Amino acid sequence: MNEYVFLIRFGMGKTLTPEQQTLNTENWGNLIQRWTEQGVFVGSSLITQPGFVVSGLERNVSQGFVADADFRMSSVIRVLAANLDDAVEMAKACPTLDYDATVEVREVQTRPVPVN
Repeated sequence: MNEYVFLIRFGMGKTLTPEQQTLNTENWGNLIQRWTEQGVFVGSSLITQPGFVVSGLERNVSQGFVADADFRMSSVIRVLAANLDDAVEMAKACPTLDYDATVEVREVQTRPVPVN
């Protein structure tokens, strides 16, 4: 099994109603429980805004986030899958897609941590 990340993005102006947020949270909980039972869920992180961006040779710091094509990152999900095609199929189950989000799927190559 290989590890993959799902990078969840929402449109810049997109906000969920309280009802949508509740349903989305419940649906994510059900999906993560199913993936956990299948042994393919590694972890997840909800990204809160605003953050800081450090950039360039001068290490400039600005408050905010990097927007790509008018989307903002909202969370990162880590899963195990046999291959990229299987990971893409798993990504299709992400509940945020029901709210016009995008899910980018990337393979992660883990590196051992050096021991001193």
